[in-house]
Amino acid sequence: MEFKKLERNNTKKVLLVLVVLIAIITTVVSLRSRAKYQVTKSAQIVNGVINYKPYDFMIVEIQKENDTGGYEITDKVPTTGYEIDESQSKCMIDDTHEDTGAVLKTIGGNHTFSKLKKRDKCTLYFKIKPITITELVNSRNPQQGQTSFSSTDTSEHKDSNGNSIMYSGTDDNGTTYYFRGKVDDNWVRYGTTSDNKSIWWRIIRINGDGTIRLIYAGTTTLNSTTPPGTTGTGTQITVGSANTFYYATSDGKFNDNKYVGYQYADSNVHGKGTNSYAADRANEWFKTNLLDEWSNGNGKIDNNAGFCADRTSYTNNTGTTTGGGTGTTTTYYAPYIRFYKGGSWQNPQAPIFTCTNKEDLFTYGKAEKGTQSLTYPVGLITADEVVYAGGFGGSNNQSYYLYTNSAYWTMSPYKFSGTYAYVFYVNLNGNLTFGSENSAYGVRPVINLKADTTFTGNGKSGSPFVPS
Repeated sequence: MEFKKLERNNTKKVLLVLVVLIAIITTVVSLRSRAKYQVTKSAQIVNGVINYKPYDFMIVEIQKENDTGGYEITDKVPTTGYEIDESQSKCMIDDTHEDTGAVLKTIGGNHTFSKLKKRDKCTLYFKIKPITITELVNSRNPQQGQTSFSSTDTSEHKDSNGNSIMYSGTDDNGTTYYFRGKVDDNWVRYGTTSDNKSIWWRIIRINGDGTIRLIYAGTTTLNSTTPPGTTGTGTQITVGSANTFYYATSDGKFNDNKYVGYQYADSNVHGKGTNSYAADRANEWFKTNLLDEWSNGNGKIDNNAGFCADRTSYTNNTGTTTGGGTGTTTTYYAPYIRFYKGGSWQNPQAPIFTCTNKEDLFTYGKAEKGTQSLTYPVGLITADEVVYAGGFGGSNNQSYYLYTNSAYWTMSPYKFSGTYAYVFYVNLNGNLTFGSENSAYGVRPVINLKADTTFTGNGKSGSPFVPS
């Protein structure tokens, strides 16, 4: 501990006394500090006169933030992953809890108290340091992408320490990092519903532009550190007959290719402008629950990242003849070819993150790319993202994080049979499959957070990532 003396005209004798006194105080503070805190570098004496007895000044306690957001006593100075909380750290007179007005400043990693008084006892609080997206990815031991997406791959995809591994792939903006398997450390708590409940999400992947793609996972009481259940209809925003993908036509049929679209326009395979029923459900929920957060100047929701509903079309089921996609022409869409080519589930399957046609990249109206046709920056998950995460067409998997024991839509088209339009969805057993658009399945909104978002927490159920 260093005491700085501000008077200029001192004798050598006074200086010698001060040196000796500093040594005594340093030794006594070190021995008597219950928390063994030894990082403080200076206590400034502003009037140049030392009025303390060696035992009058003590730093008695260090508090470290824990995974649940509270604080607990520690006997070591936290280093990696923590930073001092100057707003909470304070000094008290004896044990009266009366704030003495001492001022803590941290400069160059040195923590300095000034305006100390006799019998001050100080408590230092260290909070969990927010992490960046790069730090988040690096903490998950990123590896090159899966080489085979086969039906037999139901492993948990964790490293030797039990942490979920992130894999890398390529999307239209660069390298994307995605979670796969039985992930239990990709929880995010972000946003508040209109009835004051915390909104929970799972991270699907870090997009190539650094934005973070999240899928809705349910709600809990406000600020709860316990996530909602991982299964059941609570992981969806709405349930029941209202959840058809598209509105029923007057004759009860979906007799046009246009109905495979998240949005559509007549006689245009890549049409936009008119919402599907699923898109309307997502929009209504976003408007009710996230509008204020999104429009706030400090909001974390990204406006540019899009949602790809690949409508590249073919007139045969092997993907060798392009065409179709309008009217009642029998049409097989690109996701069908990747997963069900030739009329049977492919093994292994061949998901992609890229979006072939920019008119199938649905984006918010003020985005810099894509359709610029969405009212709000919200969409659904794609069939490809389901396969990357651990799902598989035609095979059950209840051991990956997108399994909910409740069926829900993707936004990826399957085919038009000449009578009905079909879209991919995830069934009760975590199986990627397809259903006609008059079927009723759940809706799970997907949003993207900005690339500069930082988080506290570790992503586990008791300490979710919380945007800071």
